[in-house]
Amino acid sequence: MRLTHLNALRAFEAVMRTGTFRSAADELGVTTAAVGQQIRGLEAFLGRNLFSRAPGGAQPTEEALRFKARLTSGFSIIDEVMSGLRDERVVNRVAVTLPESFAENWFTKRISDFYRQNSAVDLRLNASNRRIDLASEGFDFAIRYSPPPETGLDTTDLFGDYVLPVCTPAFADRYRLSKKVTSLADIPLVHLDNRTPDPQWANWPAWCSAFGVDAAPEAGGVRFSKISSGLQAAIAGHGLVLCGLTEAYDSIAGGLLTTPFGMSKHVPTGYSYRLVSVSGRPMSQLQRRFRDWVIEIAADFRKTVSDLLH
Repeated sequence: MRLTHLNALRAFEAVMRTGTFRSAADELGVTTAAVGQQIRGLEAFLGRNLFSRAPGGAQPTEEALRFKARLTSGFSIIDEVMSGLRDERVVNRVAVTLPESFAENWFTKRISDFYRQNSAVDLRLNASNRRIDLASEGFDFAIRYSPPPETGLDTTDLFGDYVLPVCTPAFADRYRLSKKVTSLADIPLVHLDNRTPDPQWANWPAWCSAFGVDAAPEAGGVRFSKISSGLQAAIAGHGLVLCGLTEAYDSIAGGLLTTPFGMSKHVPTGYSYRLVSVSGRPMSQLQRRFRDWVIEIAADFRKTVSDLLH
């Protein structure tokens, strides 16, 4: 038996079944461009076109449609076989991918609660900023900071975020920071490059503009490429940092950081944290418990933040 191009065949089957490249990409947890590349590679291998491309979109050829039912049936059989081969360890496994800083600063500090309730779980956390293909890379869930999703994946909105300045209490005292401050000149700032593709994530000029504060020169201060580094710099007293309340919350609650200008001076983000899984994939009892637990603690955190901001 000589099987090749299985990922491309999966993409081909998904496009024909869902009707569009975009819907197939959502289901597979990849980009639309990645699906298109897989299809073009398969067409090159077969030496024929599988889709007729026009300004209105791509449509499967008659020859391609003849194999639609057999392809779908074949992948369904493979899925059933994989489910049947699962042993107890796999049934107890919950594999989750999530952003690095979110894992470090929020999620891992709460996961012990789930362990206490489910001691048999084999929990595997992958802290990565790479967009993981849930269908092909063996993950049960992803927690993503993302825009409203396209169709194809089961998605639960957990909570949004709010960007606001934080620093240590000692730093705030040293630079006399308070709600009355109207200029950031001469105040050391921490800048975060490549923070997020979220277009509504405020940088220093945007935050200053929103609250009528004179901005400091953009070139001044310390620069980092990851929010975790920015938080650690703030905790170390190196400067004032703009960060998401979600990741800074525990440090604020624990007294390591403070919001010197008040909680009201925050800028809502455009993206939200979302729990994502492959639509239609069977879940074990532990996986369902994990999903419900995440939704529950997210609801509690959402209420806590709402009370704090208002």
